[in-house]
Amino acid sequence: MWNDNARQRRERGHRPDRSGAALLICLMVVSLTALLVINMVDTETYQYSALRNTIAYERANYLAAAAVNHALAELEQNVDWRAGISSTEFPTGSGDTYSATAIDGTGSQIVVTGTGIADSVTRTLQVTVEPQ
Repeated sequence: MWNDNARQRRERGHRPDRSGAALLICLMVVSLTALLVINMVDTETYQYSALRNTIAYERANYLAAAAVNHALAELEQNVDWRAGISSTEFPTGSGDTYSATAIDGTGSQIVVTGTGIADSVTRTLQVTVEPQ
């Protein structure tokens, strides 16, 4: 009976029934590809953000070290220097800054604290020196 109906449809010019499986498979492939691309873009965005934060962390660390070295250079010139270094932009125009303080510690020790700020990252280094 089924063959008779199919033959009659063909004879009348009707196309055979199609279930649309190819369309469903195509939609599934497109959906999976879109999910894969979205996942890749999301992962790359997170990696870029992590890299940017790492760079800012390292710049702030180097600026804090520069502040300590600047203060030690001042102390080398004058062991009684305690004025500190106000916020200094380095390099000029970058928006990154460093500052330092020098205070008396125990005995004859001097505690030098340098602070570096790059983007939104702040790093602080503290050094204790004993003048000779």
